[in-house]
Amino acid sequence: MTLISDDQRPWYVCHTKPKQEFRAAENLDRQGYQIWLPQMMAWQRKKSLLVPMFPRYMFLRPAHAQQSIAPIRSTLGVFGLVRFGMEPAVIRDPTLQSLRALEEQLREAAFTSFSPFKQGDRVLIVDGPFKGLEGIVSSVAEERVSVLMTLIGRERSLEFPAAMLKVS
Repeated sequence: MTLISDDQRPWYVCHTKPKQEFRAAENLDRQGYQIWLPQMMAWQRKKSLLVPMFPRYMFLRPAHAQQSIAPIRSTLGVFGLVRFGMEPAVIRDPTLQSLRALEEQLREAAFTSFSPFKQGDRVLIVDGPFKGLEGIVSSVAEERVSVLMTLIGRERSLEFPAAMLKVS
């Protein structure tokens, strides 16, 4: 799945079925289309992972000038091409290159930029020996969160994996 901008073939905007962006990308790639599914880091299901930057959308273009776009609509995972009237929506290379630069920044984003935990948030520990106790976030780094808690009459700062916490 590479982005190549060495010629003037148009990039089309593809609308995928819900939560099937990766399936659509794989199937279109198998058919020989050049595809680009922009992704970014996000917090989901108690962990950080790459997710589509534009849920349900991706970009593609035929591998060569003679390749038809007709099979796209019957590809597994694809809802169809985005259209304006009867014309398929296209995106020009300068816009695509700007989006690619943005994707690169978002893929390399520090955990603190997309973490659900911010300094000063009240959190509940949902797993482990401190389950059920609350504390206040003192710092966030690399999927580990420092939480200020009162234990045995003293304030302590403890580190927890982000997956063990929930904002309360």
